[in-house]
Amino acid sequence: MFRISRRLDYGLNLMLALASENSELPQSTASLAEKLNMPLPFMHQIAHSLMQSGLIKATPGPRGGLRLNRPTTEISVLQIIEALEGPINLNPEGTESNLKSALASTLIWDDLQQKLLLQLGGLYLEDMVTQADQLQLYSQALLPSNN
Repeated sequence: MFRISRRLDYGLNLMLALASENSELPQSTASLAEKLNMPLPFMHQIAHSLMQSGLIKATPGPRGGLRLNRPTTEISVLQIIEALEGPINLNPEGTESNLKSALASTLIWDDLQQKLLLQLGGLYLEDMVTQADQLQLYSQALLPSNN
């Protein structure tokens, strides 16, 4: 079964929260963890992986915190996934066989992997911010006003 890990879900939400702020100032990990309803130790683990990959930067000290290390137009969803989960590999390990059915399934997995990598590599953090903003505007329009 294909599943998105909690680590990846939290990591994408963290990156989206950092990208949604129009400020170059770092955001405290405590406030981010609270805002995202994420355990602080888990936030630190995720942030460490994202820092190692060069996607975010940490500033120490009382006014420190996390911020993006690159513009949102230069950070793809694929980069975030690979920073948190490693390379995507849909082809099952150790299935080398000359059987016609095994070769056919290998071709299917290879094709699906290439399409997935292309899709995720072409989706940028900026796109996610735009979609989130549009969804928020749409949901606000649906809410009845209190006039």
